[in-house]
Formats: sequence, C-alpha cells, structure tokens
Amino acid sequence: MKTLQKTALIISAITTVPAMAQGVYLGSAIGTSTQENEFVRTDTHGGYLKVGYRLNDFIAAEYRFGVVDKNTSDLDLSSYNSLYLRGSYPLDENFELYGMVGQTISKIGGDTVSGDDSTLNVTSPSFGIGARYSATDNIGISAEYNAISTKRDYDLSGVFLSVDYQF
Repeated sequence: MKTLQKTALIISAITTVPAMAQGVYLGSAIGTSTQENEFVRTDTHGGYLKVGYRLNDFIAAEYRFGVVDKNTSDLDLSSYNSLYLRGSYPLDENFELYGMVGQTISKIGGDTVSGDDSTLNVTSPSFGIGARYSATDNIGISAEYNAISTKRDYDLSGVFLSVDYQF
C-alpha cells in the first residue's frame, strides 16, 4: 500500500508542477528608444505587443510586434517583428530576472547606405535583459533593456516597462 501511495504522490508531483509554470501570456509595453542609421540618430518613444508561451519556470518563446512614434526623412521605421527565446531565473516566487535572444525584422524606409530612398526589411539579431515582478497570480510587471535591431544599416534599442497577463 505504501508503494502505491508513493507512486501516486510522485506522479501527481510530476504532472502538476509543470502545469503551474506553463501557459500562454499576452502583454504590452511602452518605453523610450534610440534608432539610428548611417546618417541620423533619433530618440523616440515606442512600444510593442507581445504573445508568448512559457514552457516551464525557466524557458519561454515570445513574439513581439512593435512601433516607434518619431521618424525623420532619413529614418522611417514602419514596424518591427521579433521572435525570442527567453530564459528566466526566479529569485523568489514573485520576482525573476530574464534574458532574451532572438531575431528581428525591421521594416524601414528613408535613405539607405547606397543613397536610395526606399523601404527595406532589415533582419538582425536581438537580445535583452530584464526583471519581472508578479503582482498577482496572472499579472506581471517588467522593466527591460532591449537591443531590438543591431545592424549597421539600422540600429534600434530601448528601455521598456511592460504589463503581461498569464492565462
């Protein structure tokens, strides 16, 4: 009988713990950014919407769609799309540090290095670090630094404050 109880306890622990950490989350962020190309550097505000899936307490995959509010004739960002792998390190049950690596496609216009006035998609590596506080079981607040686009043709980085909801 004790063997059956131990087996049941182990099975319930294995199947319950990952279910608490897994799940879809949605969020949005606002912040301040710096974007630049070969000709101009502009400080701007921006934001993004995100959707992600937490595989467990430590790993998540995340998609972001973002924009900025200020452009120039030499630098015109329409939008960007990012895909990240996010690693988290819980410090306690409500606070975690995280890092992200991924790739971003930025849709930009304006003058390019060759002098053309055109729209192009710039693909580049992306990375970021941040901290997240769980205000409730479902709502989290994060602060992060993110190097969104890191190419010579176009660079975008920023500091963001975000709110997310975990289902």
